[in-house]
Amino acid sequence: MQRQYLSIDIGGTAIKYARIDHSGNIFAKRHLPTPREKTAFITAVETVIKAAKDQVSAICISVPGIVDPASGKVGFTGALSFMGSFHLAAHVKKLTGLPVFVGNDANCATLAEMWLGNLKGVHNGAVITLGTSVGGGIVVNDQLIHGPHFQAGELSAMVINHDAAVLHYSTVGATTSAVKMIEQVARQCDIADRTDGHQVFNLINQHDERAWSVFVDFCRRVAVLILNMQTMLDLERVLIGGGISAQPVLITEIKHQFARLQAGDRRLKDDVTMPDIMAAKFGNEANLLGALYGLLMDSDTSADK
Repeated sequence: MQRQYLSIDIGGTAIKYARIDHSGNIFAKRHLPTPREKTAFITAVETVIKAAKDQVSAICISVPGIVDPASGKVGFTGALSFMGSFHLAAHVKKLTGLPVFVGNDANCATLAEMWLGNLKGVHNGAVITLGTSVGGGIVVNDQLIHGPHFQAGELSAMVINHDAAVLHYSTVGATTSAVKMIEQVARQCDIADRTDGHQVFNLINQHDERAWSVFVDFCRRVAVLILNMQTMLDLERVLIGGGISAQPVLITEIKHQFARLQAGDRRLKDDVTMPDIMAAKFGNEANLLGALYGLLMDSDTSADK
């Protein structure tokens, strides 16, 4: 039997965890709500780790925030900003004595696609994750780009209208939230549960006028983001991740909106090539798998030294 590793995906609403073997087979997947206070958060993570540490060879963790993958120090952001700056890898290693890898969540999603998914064999590509905000992972010349400040791929901070009265509301994170899009459709269509993505996409797929107009605007903003990235990076393939990426209509409409942008300005047609736009292969398991791949690559690098 292959070695197993404990992989933990820490999100704003849930902490998912599972044992995974060297081939990417997932066992005993579980989840629990993410606490909203520092002590309770650390206790929850420790409880998950203590229950599994005798069954695994190492631990890998995906987190939202600015992560130094070499040290495992995290500057938590978004819903987990209450954690501030925390040396998560050192804390877990002290608790278990096991090898530990910590990676940014969007980068982990990208690593999963490079390892076993739709970026395998792609030399220059990216993953855009659509959720509460917008995350990204960028691959150039077969390498996942981190940057000197470990902030490469922080797409939410990209400004798309510098003339906006309130600058924050012109950022990609504020204007291109899939969660907000679903809430907006739900309000427009009098859906009681503002988080009911299933019902929202039923209406979108029916081309309900109220839902469709909101959805098209959203897809156009995603297309603008891809186009802006393409002008700088000239990527072969861009993958769309996040829960809504399972909806085929999303990819179809993003491509359509990209083509419309190009049709509206000859420069965009002549100077920018539309990359291959497709859904990421892995859904809710992407970060779990990618964190493990980060660990395995880190272990290989260490072994070479």
